[in-house]
Amino acid sequence: MSGSGRIARWVTLGGVTALVGLAGCASPSAGPATPTPDPHREAFVTFFPLYEMTRLRFNAIDDAANPRRTELHRFNHLRRLLDHTSRAVSTPNTAPLYSSARLDLRAGPVRVEVPAMPGRYHSLQFIDAHTENAAIGRGGTGPAGASIGTRLWVVGPGDTSAPPKPGPGEQVVRVATQDVWLLVRVLGDGPADIAAVATLQEAMRITAPQPAAAYPPVKRAPPKDPTPEQFLATLNEALERNPPGGALATQVSSLAAVGLGGAGWNGLDAAARERWLPAWPALTALLRQPLAALSRQVAGWEYPPPELGRWGGNTLLRATVALQGIGALEASEALYLSTSLDSGGQPLMGGRRYRVVVPAAGLPVREQGFWSLTMYEVMPDGRLFLTANPISRYSVGDRTRGLVRAADGSLVLALQRTAPAQASDAANWLPTPAGPFRLMLRAYLPTEALASGGAALPRVEPVPDSAPD
Repeated sequence: MSGSGRIARWVTLGGVTALVGLAGCASPSAGPATPTPDPHREAFVTFFPLYEMTRLRFNAIDDAANPRRTELHRFNHLRRLLDHTSRAVSTPNTAPLYSSARLDLRAGPVRVEVPAMPGRYHSLQFIDAHTENAAIGRGGTGPAGASIGTRLWVVGPGDTSAPPKPGPGEQVVRVATQDVWLLVRVLGDGPADIAAVATLQEAMRITAPQPAAAYPPVKRAPPKDPTPEQFLATLNEALERNPPGGALATQVSSLAAVGLGGAGWNGLDAAARERWLPAWPALTALLRQPLAALSRQVAGWEYPPPELGRWGGNTLLRATVALQGIGALEASEALYLSTSLDSGGQPLMGGRRYRVVVPAAGLPVREQGFWSLTMYEVMPDGRLFLTANPISRYSVGDRTRGLVRAADGSLVLALQRTAPAQASDAANWLPTPAGPFRLMLRAYLPTEALASGGAALPRVEPVPDSAPD
């Protein structure tokens, strides 16, 4: 693969094998969307996703203090639906069950085997070290949105060997970095369905050309809130693990004056180090801004920019999502809408009562698609997490059992801290946290009308004349 870092894949269709590029999946080698004269900002925004991916890989594979860590090239299967204890990444999703694995391609292609899952939503997402996506599965970039079966070959940059000879149902995925995060999402239709999903997970396999111990670990433990020195040290190790090519290599060289590449922080003189310190608070705050600043408003909901999940040159969006919701899929696979305001434009607060009116038709999704509305507590650092509540309900959706519909077929949800007095409201209760919260509306396999903003959306209405809850 060339130094551009563009993601592509080999696909066999009609007996013909061809290398297909994934539109919109250019690597950060394209540079920032808007050139900036501030090298500190350029270094931070462009390479924060690489820092965060390295941090998460260390936690998943190399951190001896993590009781859930696993080996390289081995799936870590989630056998429960996520809840308020899930704090590994921001905006955890309560609907699918996840199977996560870290891949290392420096010794050659890695084979991934996944069983066919007809009739059940699932997706495979290969995320490179810069958070560039290649999502494959129902509704994604697979041929005609078909289910994935049997084997996939994952090939890293610079590997010019001929791809394995694909047979029926086989594909080859080429990614732009040696370190790769594989996320498999499988819809779990409530607690009673977990055993069936577990059977599918047990049939997943990863085969690598070398034992896990033969691959180099991440040497340093990257903290969640790094100092400039820790940030540069982690980045420079990550760049050694995933050597940049083409324009990205040129960009790294141009940022040597701020410590990127080479000797890093230790190679900077005292004056250069001092310039990082006043810039650092503003840089970290930049990524904690609400995604609303990068979104468009439709009926009170923030629609993500079209580059979500296929970033192109939008490095600020890519970095912001790396902090607030890493692993986002592209809009053709999953549409993520959110709001922190009610229909009157006031901030959503746990001390008030609200109702959310979902149209009778629900949200329009394609076959095997689904939708959910999830409640998140806003943390001081901008991350969003589920919050503990007395009924252990963190989201509702088209598969939630026991909901009561209004006479017109609409779904009226009660959002408040304490249980509603009316039985019908209690059945539709989505508990809120004590402080500010944000709602996220997810639609998997959305229709074009929904993706474009032309479909009717739920309304978040404050309960009139309500006293604090």
